[in-house]
Amino acid sequence: MTPSYPLALLTDPPTWRGKTLTGRTLDLLSVLVGGPDARMSDGALIEALWSDEVPARPLRALHVVVSRVRAAVGEGVVERVGDGYRLSLPAAEVDARDLANRTERARACAAAGQWDQVLDLTEQLPVPLVPERDDDAVGAEATPVTRLRQRAAAQAEAVRRDRALALEATGEHEEAADLLREAAQRDAGDETVLAALMRAESWTRSPAAALEIYEEHRCRLREQGAVPGPAMRAAHEAVLAAESPVRRGLEPTPEHFLGRETDVTGVLKALSTHQLVTLTGPGGVGKTTLAHAVAARSRRPAVYVATLAEVSSGTDLARVLLDVVGNPGVADGDPRRALAASLALPGTVLVLDNCEHLVDQVADLIGPLLAICPELRILATSRRPLDLGAEHVHRLEALDAASAAELFRARALAARSGQIIDDEELEKLLHRLDGIPLAIELAAARTRSLSVGQIADRLPGRPELLTAARDAPARQRTLTAVIEWSWNLLDAAERRAMERLALLADGFTLQPAEALIGGDAADLLDTLVSHSLLVVRERGLPRFHMLVTVRDFALERLAASGDEAAARTALHEWVVDLCSQIRFPINAGDFGDIGHPHARQHNRVFQQVIDDEVVILQELDRLLAQADGQDLDPLPGDLRDAICIIGAALMRLWSVAWSYERIADYGLRLVRPAVQPARDLRGNEAGLSVLALCVTLFGLLSHMPAQVRSLLPASFAGEGPFSRVRRFLHGGDVQWSALASDADPWVAWAATRCLASQQEDEGDPGASLRTIETLLERLHGNDLAGIHLLELHLHRLQVLMSLGRYDQVVDACRRSRVLLDRILPSWGGFFRTTLQLGEVYSAVHLDSCPETAERLLEALESTELTGTLRFIARSVRGELELIRGRVRAAALIQRVGLRYAGRWRSILGAGSQWELCILGMCLVTDLELTPADAAELDAAAIRTRATELLRDILSDPSPLLRDIPTIMAFAAAVGLSVTAAARAGSEQREVGAELVATALAVGTNQTFRLLSHDYLRSRTEQLDARALSAAEDRIRALDGAQLLAHATGLARRLVNEAGWSR
Repeated sequence: MTPSYPLALLTDPPTWRGKTLTGRTLDLLSVLVGGPDARMSDGALIEALWSDEVPARPLRALHVVVSRVRAAVGEGVVERVGDGYRLSLPAAEVDARDLANRTERARACAAAGQWDQVLDLTEQLPVPLVPERDDDAVGAEATPVTRLRQRAAAQAEAVRRDRALALEATGEHEEAADLLREAAQRDAGDETVLAALMRAESWTRSPAAALEIYEEHRCRLREQGAVPGPAMRAAHEAVLAAESPVRRGLEPTPEHFLGRETDVTGVLKALSTHQLVTLTGPGGVGKTTLAHAVAARSRRPAVYVATLAEVSSGTDLARVLLDVVGNPGVADGDPRRALAASLALPGTVLVLDNCEHLVDQVADLIGPLLAICPELRILATSRRPLDLGAEHVHRLEALDAASAAELFRARALAARSGQIIDDEELEKLLHRLDGIPLAIELAAARTRSLSVGQIADRLPGRPELLTAARDAPARQRTLTAVIEWSWNLLDAAERRAMERLALLADGFTLQPAEALIGGDAADLLDTLVSHSLLVVRERGLPRFHMLVTVRDFALERLAASGDEAAARTALHEWVVDLCSQIRFPINAGDFGDIGHPHARQHNRVFQQVIDDEVVILQELDRLLAQADGQDLDPLPGDLRDAICIIGAALMRLWSVAWSYERIADYGLRLVRPAVQPARDLRGNEAGLSVLALCVTLFGLLSHMPAQVRSLLPASFAGEGPFSRVRRFLHGGDVQWSALASDADPWVAWAATRCLASQQEDEGDPGASLRTIETLLERLHGNDLAGIHLLELHLHRLQVLMSLGRYDQVVDACRRSRVLLDRILPSWGGFFRTTLQLGEVYSAVHLDSCPETAERLLEALESTELTGTLRFIARSVRGELELIRGRVRAAALIQRVGLRYAGRWRSILGAGSQWELCILGMCLVTDLELTPADAAELDAAAIRTRATELLRDILSDPSPLLRDIPTIMAFAAAVGLSVTAAARAGSEQREVGAELVATALAVGTNQTFRLLSHDYLRSRTEQLDARALSAAEDRIRALDGAQLLAHATGLARRLVNEAGWSR
């Protein structure tokens, strides 16, 4: 594909931003673009423009042309510099300059052998229009644009030659061959091109075809009294060797070699441009299998495979390799010299398998060998790199989920044909196997006598369960043996580090590692990564991952070492010390405000909590399990304080990260320790912080249980400024209205948040908005901590979205963004992402065209989202795909969201806001599916599930959650789905339309466009306007309570109808 440029002079016609250029305007621009210097003097320009007949007043004529050009392309494009002019556009915006620039850079990279850079530079080049040879405007009489195109055509030929050489050098022989033939036709004496063409033809066609090229060239040179040069002679020698290829030590590739095609291609390409390629990765990941696959596919004339696993340290490695290549050497000779002679043939590949226990010996041998044999290629496999300058490391990652499942099924069915493999049990088992092919194959082999579920249940703590066949290498006969092979290569400090690091949750950073293994942690981690016992996957902050099987092994060693208690204490102290630095803000200027004198330190501390959330949460889980296992009331003071300190820090993190599922899951579990008085001010502050976060955040999820007020003491000793928190908590929901007007800003803020959420849940979002705006009008900018003021504005924004007032949402987002400057950057990042998405989604809501949807999809692709925000974004993505007309893709995305909603069901029971939203979106999206897609995706089952859930929610006398607007949006979606599925004129269609009318009359949460009042009503009207109008007439006289009761009755009728939804 040819790229587009603002200034395109090589196209027909030449253009500036799509407008055709002609006459002197085109001439001047062509001269400025093609000039040898950035600036051209007046004299040089006059000579170039009027070479045949100079005007009477040349300088004035030039100024007239410049004025015309500026009128055509803009004042700033042609600049006056001294006594001349220059084009101010960057080279990348002018096709001829971009071509010239990339041609020069590609030539330099080709000379240096930097072939990957050559390929990057020569991708999607502008294609010049080549002037006809019989054109009368060539040579000295040619127009400026013709001369420019002539130069560009020559540059294009040169850069295509460089690209052809780069493609051949990187192993892309088929694509290279056509370009090389083209280059050879232009210059039959270019031996660099001819040698590359010989190698490409030998690979893609046959050695005979390559030898024919050599013979033709040799004959041409003989007529001139010359002979082929070194490049052609080397190519000739390599092609001759390829006619009788040598293969020693290769093993057949397994029948089921899955998920590694990209790796095979990548390694083959790497061997084209690097002398040494080392495959690294943990034991059992498939390095040996991949190396043999690469060796089998290599078209090089000689391939030797040496297996070093059984070679002991101190063995003469050169003699071992001489045996592999079939040259035992002379008894008294130098084995290294003999080995170099054996491997000197151009195109030789030497595979060294299992080098990790001989790293130093291997490096000492092959380092000089590569210098002596520049055409030699070595492929090594090792659990750690060889650390040579010429080394290119290709890390082999674990299989992805799909490839892991495919490999397991293939191996399991080979072990016991006809067996039925449960998907959920397989997913559970594969999670423990971490995508390691050897572990997967060993587990699959056990299905000859055990089910997948039985293996998954028995595997933890029993790695010996996975055992290979007797003829397997000893180091790979059991999973434990695989790990021990790497373990035995570690020194005592490295083993101690592995044992202690096994206590950390997956994805830990340097800081908790330092707490466990000391100041040498960075060096120890680097060593363990090099041994492939730890993995770093992230591109940003390094996070360390340990395979589950390796962690189990290390934990066993830790338990046996007697060091476990000390290690756990060190980890506990680090977590508590970090979290104790996170404080709950009450007043403006407290922790979290950017104006605090220690704000920079606060930001670093909170960022550490973000970075190591998994480690901190793991410790909280351990402490909560201890508390659950004790019947003591009160809890021991140290345990109570640690739970509250860690819980308060995590609740703050989850509040700014929108991880509401975490808040819902842990909030109630933290109440018991939080209401218990502590022994000091810090412990009491932590407990009240937990309760304050719970009650204000549960306003968004559910209300704090009434028993909290009875459990909470009248006061805590030394509670200081937190007395206002206790006062608010004791007030309860009956006093929220009065407390919203309290003189204390924080109490008023907390009561307003809770009261507004209650009003919205009860179906009065208008009252909720008024409650929030009343407090905002009363507050002064510095009355509240920045985070609380921002949360209040965001609450207002959320209510505006639920009301469907998207014209006001955009302004609310901008006003909220200003407040980000008042809080810590580590807090502001989450909110900034939320506000950006809110603004862009508002644009889609106001203008639901495919182009606007495309822009938002691009924004979603480039944004890292967490928690509930990720779920919301997924729902939005499904809606956007529907706007773009990709109905099936939209429906599939919404169904992925249903799995997330299932997590909420386990925490909050059926009918959480999130489950209702995603189910409603599914129902509305499914209306647009083709009958075939609807059947395949089982849209009827989704409708049945939704209808029964609606009946259960509306019939529940004491629900855990009762968000009326969201329930009504869901009810309208159910009614719409029923209306579409039922026959025209049927009772089911009448009931469906009446459910839509009833839900809309109550009022719906309109956050999502597909669940908005206008969309649901108009879509129902399209299906059956008569039924909808009649339903609206029937319910017109009902009040709010009657409408809810009526909706309940309609839902029951739909469920009771015999099989309509199926």
